[in-house]
Amino acid sequence: MTAEDKEFISVDMPLTIRDALTKDFNDVALLSVEAYREYSEWLSSEDWDKMKTNLSNVSKVAHQAKLIVAVQDHELVGSVIYYYPGTSTSRLFQPEWASLRMLAVSPRYRDQGIGRQLTEECIQPAKRDQAEVIGLHTSELMVTARRMYEKLGFQQDTELPRNFGIRYWRYVLKLAES
Repeated sequence: MTAEDKEFISVDMPLTIRDALTKDFNDVALLSVEAYREYSEWLSSEDWDKMKTNLSNVSKVAHQAKLIVAVQDHELVGSVIYYYPGTSTSRLFQPEWASLRMLAVSPRYRDQGIGRQLTEECIQPAKRDQAEVIGLHTSELMVTARRMYEKLGFQQDTELPRNFGIRYWRYVLKLAES
């Protein structure tokens, strides 16, 4: 995509962030795979296939958490999953924490603050849900995402076991004092 294409895309089209509808699930799966495809070159084809399967399993995730989408000019451009306190993955997060997972922004719509807005859309309900912490995990490949999380106040908490041969970290944002 050329710089002119990006400029055309970002011309004052309002961004709508809303809960996903069942009819959005397939588009969210496609968007997620598209957004994470840039990392496939660091993975074996078998690991990339596993990751694509995980990214595409939207309907299962939507029954466990809140799936949020960003829409611009009638096109799905981003998504994220918000896990309420008590529903986060216990191997990664404390039970009383909220968490966010699988933040994805279409490569054509990056650098417009959509990822930040989707992340903030998870922080607000975590505060309303009285979570002391909201957590996430991210990898060494996701340099831009890690910088964005850090600008929002998330701090690297612990290194997690490698997955797909890649380093991962848990990041946390404290929302309330214990």
